[in-house]
Amino acid sequence: MILCTKQVVKKFIPVLLIVMAACRPSLNKNVEDAMKQYDNQILHTNAKGIAAMFTQDGEMGSPGGRTIHGRDSIEKFLGQFAGIKVEEQKSTTDSIRRFGDTAFQYGKYYQRAIVNNTRAEIHGMFQANWLIEPDGKLMLKRMSAWATSNN
Repeated sequence: MILCTKQVVKKFIPVLLIVMAACRPSLNKNVEDAMKQYDNQILHTNAKGIAAMFTQDGEMGSPGGRTIHGRDSIEKFLGQFAGIKVEEQKSTTDSIRRFGDTAFQYGKYYQRAIVNNTRAEIHGMFQANWLIEPDGKLMLKRMSAWATSNN
């Protein structure tokens, strides 16, 4: 009986690996698409749109910095940047990993904006924790970003 089970397992491992590999690109694409939507909201300095991408209890912050808790607080915090003209916003993914109902996305970002009539460029890194809802929709549970260089 044990021998039979081992043979069955050996036959199905390749099939299982193929199925798992086929599922991953879909999640990666969904995460990439969600990040493009996030970038677009930043490009338009849309505080309400950015906040709507977070779970009700979502968090935004940076390592060692202040953390903003909750969708309403995130919208209020981002509202103070309404006068900034973002000219370019681009995120590039380094990796995406899934654990349970959360996809962890790590990457880099670039932003060019006009702040007080001065052009500023920022390069940085980010970690986005996306909650995968039962219907497959992705919501930000936490966004952490930090600048690595400013011009």
